[in-house]
Amino acid sequence: MSIEKLVVGPGRVETLTDEQEKKLKQVWAYMLNFFGFKVVPPGVVRTASRRSTNASSIVSSDSKKKSGGFMGRFKRSSHKRSNSLEKLERVLSHHSTHSIDEESGFHYCFKGLDSKDMYEAFWTFLRHDTPDNLVLRFVRARKWNVDKAMVMMTNTMKWRWYEGKPDKVLFESELGCKESGKDGVMYQLEVGKCVIHGHDLKGRPIANVRARLHHSSDQTMDEVKIYTMMTIEYARLMLTEPVDTCDIVFNLSEMTMANMDYAAVSYMVKCFEAHYPESLGILFVHKAPWIFAGIWKIVRSWLDPVVASKIVFTNSTDDLAKYIDRKHILKELGGDSDFEWNYLQPTKSKNGHVSDDEEAKEAIEEERKQILSKFIHKTIDWIETTDGTASRALLDERIQIGRELAENYKKLDGYIRNRSVYDRWGDVTFKLPTD
Repeated sequence: MSIEKLVVGPGRVETLTDEQEKKLKQVWAYMLNFFGFKVVPPGVVRTASRRSTNASSIVSSDSKKKSGGFMGRFKRSSHKRSNSLEKLERVLSHHSTHSIDEESGFHYCFKGLDSKDMYEAFWTFLRHDTPDNLVLRFVRARKWNVDKAMVMMTNTMKWRWYEGKPDKVLFESELGCKESGKDGVMYQLEVGKCVIHGHDLKGRPIANVRARLHHSSDQTMDEVKIYTMMTIEYARLMLTEPVDTCDIVFNLSEMTMANMDYAAVSYMVKCFEAHYPESLGILFVHKAPWIFAGIWKIVRSWLDPVVASKIVFTNSTDDLAKYIDRKHILKELGGDSDFEWNYLQPTKSKNGHVSDDEEAKEAIEEERKQILSKFIHKTIDWIETTDGTASRALLDERIQIGRELAENYKKLDGYIRNRSVYDRWGDVTFKLPTD
């Protein structure tokens, strides 16, 4: 069986309806307003004067020097933190007319946050996604409720910048973990607790989780979190639009209660649901033993209904083969793939940056700054136009500029991210411009 024809799904920037386009404009207006650009969200009337912010300072040539470059400043903020995601969503669902904070003029979800931190958090999060489709993951996840999408996205930006710091995890990667003595992370890599290999019939990468290899005593909970974030971020690097989701195969064969770790499962569920929305294709629960029935009652109660709807229980290779070509199913699952996990220990020469040429890196970062400035100002034109034909033309221009940003990241990647085992195997294919 071959990969099915890849098509752009509904609710992506290339396939927006007029009403969906209006909602996307509103999200961008809220964000750009907070970042310092004078944009009024569609349909919103200001009742108080807005805080004046110098937008040019955010994208100025010396902004990266202030913030520590593309990787930014991975330190905790001293700023007042916003309320929890759940509380804010409840507030906004009952008081949608008060989504603009009258004192600051910004969307309520930004209250107490540093605009430069959030600006860096969003654009560092982007990688080789296009900006609109990254934003639309959150909008679709909240069923096109703009206020709830704003809360969810801001919560993720805070988590990425102040708490989980997955960008730091990815950029330092395996070499960083080895050099800093995170033995529990290295152990999970060595045994291959989760192996990203192959793709399904829709071209989605597959993360194969081997539950029998997990024992909570083998690593700390912090090391479980780092390994989880690292694996998710590796999978993101393997996505190329229009493929924007991954599959997970939970292989529960040979699993016993000794392998069950509710804290690890809870973290994984919350991580996906809160911070990587619309990223899951299918979650296969394969060969669940009888003991899983009791576990499932607990785990199911944690799941968002949308995530729960993507779970498929399989008991045989034939069940998996309805979704995955047998050549991409691991032999341990009864498939034809000859792939075996043989972890290569990270070394500076094999797993460091592809290049440490600072002059070349700065040139690519400068190009990125220029593309980003062009995208932002084109976005402002798109938001503010009242002509439908002009709006669609500007949207098309923005889509192209977004793709330029994605290509720019691919050039920058080798200068800022330590290589992973998947880079060494050729599963991540970003190359330097001279390659």
